[in-house]
Parts: sequence; structure tokens; C-alpha cells
Amino acid sequence: ALVKAFAPSARGSGIPEVKTILGGFVMTEVLEFKTLVVKVVGLAFSVSSGMALGKEGPLVHVACCWANFCSKLSPRYMSNEGKRRELISTAAAAGVAVAFGAPVGGVLFSYEEVSTMFPQRTMTRAFFASVIAALTLLWYDPTGTGKLTMFEAFVPDMPSIYEYPWFLALGAVGGVLGSVFVHWNIKISAGRAAGTSFRRRVPIVAEVVGIAVITALTSFPSTYTRVLSPFTIRALFHSCDDGVSTMPDMMNLCDGASPATGSGLVAALLLAALVRFLQMTITFGTGVPCGLFVPSLYTGACLGRCTGLLARHLHAHAGLPGSVAHPGVYAMVGAAAVLGGVCRVTISLVVIMYELTSALQLIVPFMLAVLTSKWVGDMFTHGIYDCCIRLRGYPYLHEPDDFTFGTRACDIMDEDLECVCSDTWTVATLLTKVSGTSFGGFPVVKSERDNALLGYIHSKQTQAYLERLLAGPAAPSADARIAFSRYCAGSSAGAVDLSALVDETVLRIVPETPLAQVHNIFRQLGIKVVLVARFAELSGMITKKSFVHHLETGHVGHITDDPAVLGEEPEVVPATIREDSEKADAERREPRRRGA
Repeated sequence: ALVKAFAPSARGSGIPEVKTILGGFVMTEVLEFKTLVVKVVGLAFSVSSGMALGKEGPLVHVACCWANFCSKLSPRYMSNEGKRRELISTAAAAGVAVAFGAPVGGVLFSYEEVSTMFPQRTMTRAFFASVIAALTLLWYDPTGTGKLTMFEAFVPDMPSIYEYPWFLALGAVGGVLGSVFVHWNIKISAGRAAGTSFRRRVPIVAEVVGIAVITALTSFPSTYTRVLSPFTIRALFHSCDDGVSTMPDMMNLCDGASPATGSGLVAALLLAALVRFLQMTITFGTGVPCGLFVPSLYTGACLGRCTGLLARHLHAHAGLPGSVAHPGVYAMVGAAAVLGGVCRVTISLVVIMYELTSALQLIVPFMLAVLTSKWVGDMFTHGIYDCCIRLRGYPYLHEPDDFTFGTRACDIMDEDLECVCSDTWTVATLLTKVSGTSFGGFPVVKSERDNALLGYIHSKQTQAYLERLLAGPAAPSADARIAFSRYCAGSSAGAVDLSALVDETVLRIVPETPLAQVHNIFRQLGIKVVLVARFAELSGMITKKSFVHHLETGHVGHITDDPAVLGEEPEVVPATIREDSEKADAERREPRRRGA
């Protein structure tokens, strides 16, 4: 109810929104202070309720909200969008450090998964913020253990070479399960989105209550799902012959110093994994703050423990030398595999798993399982965060992939533009245009007959300026013409000069600019619009939203119809025909005269 009433942006994980913001898109409500408050309160209630969700992703969002609030206290960051994004990247690292007690993993997670640009100075700041976050967590000691490690487990022996095929198989299973989760969770999220028939019949509060009731009813029968997930994960990660003095409640997983066996135990663990997997599939994306790290670790740990029991049994009967499979080791590797299959992170996940468990000897098994889960998962779907971005329609650009180098800016630019002219427009005309549009701005040309590009005006800035001007003591007539005297001589008497509103820094490219270069411009510079001009005359415009739309609809950026992919020989066009075709294309792309 708090999320729905005060801060709808506080629902879910928040990582897709943070990724989109760091990619250059402005989402004001996502990082507001009210979102921070509601996210913290809602997360405390949702995690303690026992629902199949985690706190790790929302804590990243909380840290970024706090960073955005702090940026408003400094003029250096408040007036500089690039600096503020660097601060948010730093906060994302600190959020992961707090969530997992993994400062190094937090820096790598921000670099690998969240940030679009991550210069060296940002890495240094992120490292410093993660250290401070880890020290604060160690001082507060919320678990009462006096340690940062959440699921510390002792690994008695190094895994033998005979165990690596099992780790490979766990990675493959994790990739498949991750793809299944992504597929069905996105389908469910699309079916309950705003405006759907389901949402019109079922309010979001009733949906959350229903999921909570279903979770309670399905979790109570099993010992392994009845308690909070971290307690079960901690027991699953431990081997019975750890030899540590602070063994957790092993929940009947041990028979003295040996692992408990039997088909009943395996069936109970598999059932617990299935129940938690189905629960997190319907829970992630609902109307409460929720992450997916903990339920993914839980599902993978149960599957890994079962695999470890099977491997231990087979290795003992096969008499493999030096091969004693420890089920706790397999639980840790399985947890990493499923989480990697869901999120598709690699380096940062391996480091996070090490910092979670202190299992330095399992670095190579972690790497093998995580890489395998990513490769297998990528064969079927994208990662959950990327799919959420696409589902919600955020204009986020991924790394360039499969571009056809023959595609140019002129092939996708918008040519039928509404431009601001100084010879016929009045103050009232311009104010009506900028206040009643959804566009972020308009190109400015010299006149209706002259397409000479002067610059670009931003709608909100122009609207605010004109409203203040008309409300002032020396307000001009609403029918007064506008002028840009800095660029055009001979303005009419009484014209209102708006030269100060013209943004000359908007990036300009030529029509023949390759699409791969346009992609890099949008992704690396974080800008939202580029103007296409030839010989100082406006030819068209490309916005980030339209560019993403072209990529997703397959108009550009894909090579599915490339003759090299289809195995066909490219047609050889005679030189004379090619010249005539290029001339016709040039005439077709000749910009039309734009009027008011």
C-alpha cells in the first residue's frame, strides 16, 4: 500500500531502472527521496514476511537513491549530470557491499552489470565507498557473528579433477533454469502490467496479499522452506565434516560427521527447490521491493546438495582415488550456477560467492559453473534485468552486436521534423508548441525557406522562460514575433530575442555516419538526441528512443538477412546502375522544407 500510494518506483528490484539511468536516460521519480524512504520501509516488511525475495537488488537501489539525495547538496554534482551518474555508479558498488558483505564484488558488479561508463576515477571512488560500507556493516554487525561473511563455510579438501564434470553439469542446469525463470517471469509481468485485463480486475495490493498467502501455504509443509531462506542456505552450504566450532543448525542434513542420505532427503530438497523456484517466479516484479539473489541461491543450493549426494555415492562405488565429494561444495557451486543463469553476471558473481563463503579453493569451480550457466542461458533468453528493461520500454542501449556496416544514419533518421523558425513564429505559437508536446525539444532553422541549422531548443526550459516573460512587468505581446538575433540579422521591430535558449552543443553528424558509430555515441556519451546535417543544413534527427526502437524491431543492427549469413552470394551491381541508384537515394533523402 505504501508503494502504490507514495512511490510506485520503489517496487521491484530497482536495478533495471538504475542501469537505464546510468545509460543516459532521465527517470526523476526513481531516485527521489520519497522512493528511498518507501523502499527501506517496504523492504524491511517484505523480507521479514518470508516471501520468496531478496534484499540485495533493492539495497543497490537504496544506495543510489541516497547518492542522488547527497548530490543535491553539492553544486558540483547538482548541475552536472555526468558527475551525478558517476556518484550513482559508486553507490551501486556500496549497495552490493552492504547486501553481501562483499566490497570487491560490489565494485565489480557496478562495473560489469550496472554502469555504462566506468572510468578509473569512478572505480577508485567505488572501491573507497565499498570499503566504508563494509566497515560500517562490520561495526553494526547485524548477524551477530562479528564477520562480514554471510554464509561462511569450511571446504575440507580441494575438489578433485573427477568432480569438475559435475560442476559443468550444474552450470548447464543453472543456465536452463535461469532461462525458464526469465521466460515465465517476463510473461507473468507482462500479463499483470498496468492496463491489462488482469490489473483491471485485481488491484496490486490484492495481488501482493494473494502471493503472500500462497507463499505461506506452500512453504509451511516443508522444514526447508518454512524458515527464512538464509538459514536454510547456510545449512546447505556446510559439509558435515567441516570441523568448525560454530556449525549452524544442519536441519537433518547430517548423520553425525557424514552427510545424511536417502531418497526421502533428496526428494525433500528437490521439492523445496521447485517450490521456491515457482514462488520467486510469481513474486519478482510484484508491487513490493524485492530482489532475486537469495531465492536464486536457495534454489541452486538445494539442487547442488542433491547433486553432491549423488556424486558422493557414485564416486564411492567407483573407487575413484582422492575423490570425496562434499555436498556443501556442490550446494555453493549450484547456487552460483542458478544465480548466474538468472542474472548473467560472471566475474562479479564469482568474487561475490567467494566473499560470501570464504571458499577460496572453489574459485575455479565457481568460474566454470558461472560461465557455463551464462553460455547456456544466452542460447535461450537474455538476463532478467535486460528483459525487464525491454518489457518496461526503457531506452537502454546494450553493447553493439551484429551491426551491418552498410547501414547509415540517413537510413533511420527522422526527416519529417517540426522546426522552430524565426520569420513566422510568435511567442504564443512557440509557447503552445512547447507546452503541448511530448518532445524534449525542437531543432531551430533560419527560416521556412532556409534550412540552415542554428541549434536546438529544449521544451521545458523554453516553456519556463516564456511563462516567466509573459508574467513579468514588461511582458511583450503574445503576438510578438520571436527572433534569434545572434544568428539572423534583420529581425523585425519588437521581436523577442530567444538566442540565449538555443543549445549549440547538440551533437551533429553527417548522413553517412555508420550506425555502429551512432550506437557508440548514444551509449558512451549518454546523450538523448543527435542532429543530422550536411553543409550546415538540417537533414534529419535521431533520438535515443527512436534508435532503440529501430534496433529492437530489427530495422537495423541485425544481420539476419545478410547474404553472408544466409549462405548466398551477394549480387554484383554494375557501376552505372549503382551510380544511378545512389543518385536516386540522394534525391530521396533531400530534406523537405519545414514549416510551422
